[in-house]
Amino acid sequence: GYDVAVRMGALSDTGLIARKIANLPIVLVASPAYVERRGRPATIEALQSHDFVRHQMAGRPYPVTLADGTVVVPNGRLDTDDGGAIRQAALAGAGIAHLMQFAVQDDLDAGRLVRILPKVAMPTMPVHIVHAYGRQLPVRARLFVDFLASQMAVLTR
Repeated sequence: GYDVAVRMGALSDTGLIARKIANLPIVLVASPAYVERRGRPATIEALQSHDFVRHQMAGRPYPVTLADGTVVVPNGRLDTDDGGAIRQAALAGAGIAHLMQFAVQDDLDAGRLVRILPKVAMPTMPVHIVHAYGRQLPVRARLFVDFLASQMAVLTR
């Protein structure tokens, strides 16, 4: 069996004990070459006229959801279920990507990617540790959970 599991996103009621360890920021990014070629959208509505490298789940494009609940299903130039491929395509100038900030922070810092609509509030991705031990989590599992929580804190800075 498993001691603990890491779950990202909203939790369904599974009967398991859950501890939230992070809220990971999500960002819209594109390469400087893409922005130079296509321009930088100034509004949410302008996203519809841009190419996106879209995350796909179960064969369908995953929509971009803003913090206020607005949902945008942008035009896709490339759809994939691989976050690394989305990042690589964005770096290559294929379009705007919707990714967790920790996955692209080094690229943002180095200028390989730029933020798109940085003033638009984006949601965060909740990260939970779940287990079935009740209140008596074994020491080995508690130490692991505490370690993961400390590492996740680094990703949210």
